[in-house]
Amino acid sequence: MVSSTPAAGLPLTLGRNGRTPRTLRNRLASAPMERNYGTTDGYITEQYIDYLVTRAKAGLGMVTTEATYVRADGKGRTHQLGLHTDDMVPGLRRLTDALHAEGALAAVELNHGGRTAQSAVSGFKNLAPSPVPCPTAGGEVPRELTAAECYELVAAYAAAARRAVAAGFDVINLHGAHGYLIHQFMSPISNHRTDEFGAPEFFMNLVIDAVRESVPDTIVGMRVSVVEGPADGISAEQQAAIIGKAHLDKLDFLDLSAGSYDAGEWIVQSGEWKPGILSDYAAAYRQFGLPLGMAGRLNSPAIIEEVLSQGTCDFVSLARAIHADPAFVGGVLQGGRYRPCIACNVCIDNLGLGQVTCTVNPAVGRSRVPVPTPAVRPSSNVLVVGAGPAGLTAARELAEAGARVTLVDDGARAGGQFALAERMRSTPDFHRFADWSASENERLNVEVRLGAHVDTSDVGTLARGFGADAVVIATGGRRPGAGFVGGDSPRVSDIRDWLTAHPEILDGSAGVFPEAVTIWGADSVAMSVADTLATLGTSVLVVGPQEALAPESGRRAKILAVPRLEANPKVRIFLSSTIEEFDGSRVRISRAGVQDEWIEAPGELLVSRSVLPLDGPLTLEQREAGLSLSASLPVVLAGTVVDETPAIVSNAVKSGYDAAQRIAAALAGSGTDIAGNVRDRRKFPAVSQRTGDPGTATPAPATPAPVRIRRLGLAQLSLVGTAPPDLVSIAAKAGFDFIGARVRPVTPTERPYNVQPGSPMLRETLARMADTGITVEDIEFLLLDGTGLQNGGDQRVAWLQMMEAGQALGASTLTVACADPDLDRFGDHLAQMTQDGKAYGIVPTLEPIAYQTVRSIPQAVALADHADCKLVVDALHVNRFGGTWAELEDAADLVPLVQLCDGPASPPKSREGLILESRSERGVPGEGEFDLPGLLAPFPGDIPISVETPSGSRVAAMGELAWAKQLMAAATTVLTTPAFTWSTT
Repeated sequence: MVSSTPAAGLPLTLGRNGRTPRTLRNRLASAPMERNYGTTDGYITEQYIDYLVTRAKAGLGMVTTEATYVRADGKGRTHQLGLHTDDMVPGLRRLTDALHAEGALAAVELNHGGRTAQSAVSGFKNLAPSPVPCPTAGGEVPRELTAAECYELVAAYAAAARRAVAAGFDVINLHGAHGYLIHQFMSPISNHRTDEFGAPEFFMNLVIDAVRESVPDTIVGMRVSVVEGPADGISAEQQAAIIGKAHLDKLDFLDLSAGSYDAGEWIVQSGEWKPGILSDYAAAYRQFGLPLGMAGRLNSPAIIEEVLSQGTCDFVSLARAIHADPAFVGGVLQGGRYRPCIACNVCIDNLGLGQVTCTVNPAVGRSRVPVPTPAVRPSSNVLVVGAGPAGLTAARELAEAGARVTLVDDGARAGGQFALAERMRSTPDFHRFADWSASENERLNVEVRLGAHVDTSDVGTLARGFGADAVVIATGGRRPGAGFVGGDSPRVSDIRDWLTAHPEILDGSAGVFPEAVTIWGADSVAMSVADTLATLGTSVLVVGPQEALAPESGRRAKILAVPRLEANPKVRIFLSSTIEEFDGSRVRISRAGVQDEWIEAPGELLVSRSVLPLDGPLTLEQREAGLSLSASLPVVLAGTVVDETPAIVSNAVKSGYDAAQRIAAALAGSGTDIAGNVRDRRKFPAVSQRTGDPGTATPAPATPAPVRIRRLGLAQLSLVGTAPPDLVSIAAKAGFDFIGARVRPVTPTERPYNVQPGSPMLRETLARMADTGITVEDIEFLLLDGTGLQNGGDQRVAWLQMMEAGQALGASTLTVACADPDLDRFGDHLAQMTQDGKAYGIVPTLEPIAYQTVRSIPQAVALADHADCKLVVDALHVNRFGGTWAELEDAADLVPLVQLCDGPASPPKSREGLILESRSERGVPGEGEFDLPGLLAPFPGDIPISVETPSGSRVAAMGELAWAKQLMAAATTVLTTPAFTWSTT
């Protein structure tokens, strides 16, 4: 009798040569995909734990974290996980406990970046077998390792393995692939040594031996690139021969992947390549008798069943498929529905920019635990105009939230311009999103009306005609015209219109293709069309003002198309060039420093100059507020019609998702306000979580008022990686009264949180504030340095945006610090800020900081008097710059908030040390040597106290809520301790 259980559903036991076996409940494992969800110093975060546990809940047999660095100089990503110190263990233990509770094995991949780890990221000089740079990673020339240093690195792998076991991991995977350190020793590209480490297997075997000795009973495997990629790299046959020399008796499995930094197309494969692309290489590894894992375009239940049932591999390593949707696991095991990966590779391209997001899953990688879309009121009707990626996403999300949705579009097929992209050579899997969206529309009873043009100039009338309670406008942006003399020629047309008018070319049904075309523009659409037509045999001329082809696309998204175009003799490319004139057969192009040139421009001239949002100075929030007011119902905009980010599918989907959340929030309540655009931004009463006393209420005269301790708040810096909605919930559970919200990052590596009016995060933050009674006292943090910029943006724009967010949150102060050497100029800026703040009910509070320009209380008082603003006092900085009790007493009337922390009496010896202490490792109140009761004594009892105590190591070890509770208990103890002396007089 044939089993009905799919091969993927069968358990798999790992463990050889007497080692205690571990059993996976099925053959599905998550690959060690890097995501940048950790902290800057390598700790796990709540966001990352939630992400991985969600995939364990979906049913994975084994969940792997990511390439985790074994030593600090091996760190290759800004927010990569580390196992380089014992401090990492407690946080990772929380992860493994949670994974085990869901029935999954927990695995970690040990790695060192070698030449790919750049000093700009790690803070250390990079090291490698030989001084061969990796241009793709940044091009820094590494220092060649001495033999002794090689052995030290081997020991680092062993130490990290011991920490992994202490953290509760069941499985350790050694990263011997993708051009990282172990692989670098194997490759002739990166290893030019003549000593014993010149043998490609020597370093690998030292690591295997050392790890096995350090964790004798743990399941250990190794990831292998079955082919390196470059012609002068390791061939498939050579790689198998190297693995044949490995100490395989000490390994329990091999995990097959491919590629290196020099051939990234093999690491994360394009949609052009066939599913199961590594199957042909896997056969060579059966000779070693180890269980085999395999990655590589395993993007459907069918291909997974094929490779497992045919014995190609024993388990599959899944990355993009479960990043797009953890429900893919259920799709494989039970035939359930799931959101498909489209192999666009936006995820991997985002790795060098920040958090790894997903084109089709707009909820992941957005610096927070995903915020659910609220359910709408029963019988809510929503009209969505435009069925491109933004409109499709909004329609589905709102239908899932319970709305009856009508989706209208004037095209013949849903998907908008996306329907054209799926027919390009480099994006053949894009049809999967359109197909899935159509099936979701059917499942959720979304009424789809195609070929229907509607007038959006009067949204109120339009809504009434459809009986809609809310409207989403996702009609697409403006397409710039030709913009050159002769642009009105009948041979000139928009590239999208031309493709729509000639479906037979891309379908191949006509068996013909244009002999030649000219494309004006070098954006991603131009690149894709040029590549597709050139493949058919068309001669292509591309002229564009861009400095590179498709600059809005990431490297992996165009890693095959661009080299093809550049190598094709029938393709001519003129970049940094502008078409000035077209005479019907030639174009006159201009380039900087070069005389204008007439060149032959055969065939149709297709204009591909991207898509631009609406013109005008209005912000998204202002446009939506105006439309909603005139229509008397919630109206939101989505996609390229308003989105100022590059016009790519990933951004359109996120925009549609966010728009749906704004509409759902409006329809979930009783009014017609869009989420975040709250007409009555009421301040919730400051109810003490300890006494229940309203902070602003008048005590009842009949009952003596209890002895009242100060209101306590939790500063964002205490949990800097926590999104504002989660900070509200944690603060409430820990017993705090308020929070300080960090609405703008201070450092380039700090995660930004969008709490501007209209944002889903603001909506969720306000909802949790309403549920808990937590208020927002102050917003952080603006550093003015005199350049006019703040993290790359205009400083006045920055503080106006912060004030707008603060007003929406009900805050009353904005913390600012001075790094400007010109105090007169800074004082003028501060005065302007104070004046601007009056419109928002926000008062700037100047914080003197020990390592900035304003670093004393008298300096701050003088500037505050000049600018008519306030001060905020921070216990750490007052101690570090030697503030006195008398100075504090003189400034008390200017101080609306005091920030509490502790520390040793002796300050760090350098400015860098002060910065590190301030941002990363302050002391718990009462556990250091500061006289905190003395510091607080000059201030009235109604001045609130914000606990500002960051500690990445202790947060990772304890968890965010436990840390918040510890800070609450410690601060309460300090506040009930009598004051004696002030220690810094």
